[in-house]
Amino acid sequence: MNRPSTLRAVMAALRKPGDGCPWDLEQDHQSLARYLREEAAEVLDALAAHHPGEAESEQHLKEELGDLWLQIAFHAQMASDRGAWDLADVESAIVEKLLRRHPHVFGKAEVDGSGEVLVNWEVIKAEERSEKGLTAERRLLEGIPASLSPLEEALEIGKRCGQVGFDWPNLEGVLEKVKEEIGELQAEQTADRMEDEFGDVLFSLVQWARKKGLDPDRAMRRQMARFRGRFREVEDLARARGGWEGCTLEDMEEAWQRAKKSQGPPPL
Repeated sequence: MNRPSTLRAVMAALRKPGDGCPWDLEQDHQSLARYLREEAAEVLDALAAHHPGEAESEQHLKEELGDLWLQIAFHAQMASDRGAWDLADVESAIVEKLLRRHPHVFGKAEVDGSGEVLVNWEVIKAEERSEKGLTAERRLLEGIPASLSPLEEALEIGKRCGQVGFDWPNLEGVLEKVKEEIGELQAEQTADRMEDEFGDVLFSLVQWARKKGLDPDRAMRRQMARFRGRFREVEDLARARGGWEGCTLEDMEEAWQRAKKSQGPPPL
């Protein structure tokens, strides 16, 4: 057969009864869910380690986004196989949503900054729910995806509460709360209470990041990428000395500091 030249054509061929791939033909939406989660996580890791303009880094991000795109195309092909919808319908739906939710770009609405954009977005979403007959008002913290990481969920909770004014009025207030929670953590003695207070510290730090316009999940992923890179030099030292027993803590710290200097400041 002719080699297909588009992802849509590749998926159609892989899912073609009789001639396709046995594994691809066996899959359904639920069996693919784990791969979607994995590929999305790998994209986030690639973003955390991304250096704009660096060839290897750009290639890595491109490949990971391709893997994620494959998952979307796979789900769309299965829907097409049963005559429900296809990849073009997915694109049409999101295009229509973006046009509707950006009246300041594609209509006559005017906004003063990104804050008003977000306010309008929520108003339009509420209108859409009403048009669909979903008139019952949801509680503010309902509908947060269960698949979010704890850091992402904490960020989303803070955003939603901030939209209705349940928030610190300034950055200094959040920082004082962080210090307060650290003090309470240090004062606890039992494991359960320490875990509770540790959660309070993390939650407060996430809200500080939100106020600063930082993404705490991305910050943690970037930190872990830096840690792995630096620790490789520590591990190389141990291997050169025949094992970990040949290294003192001072030796490892020295190797760590060398790696930290060679790494330079984290990319923006």
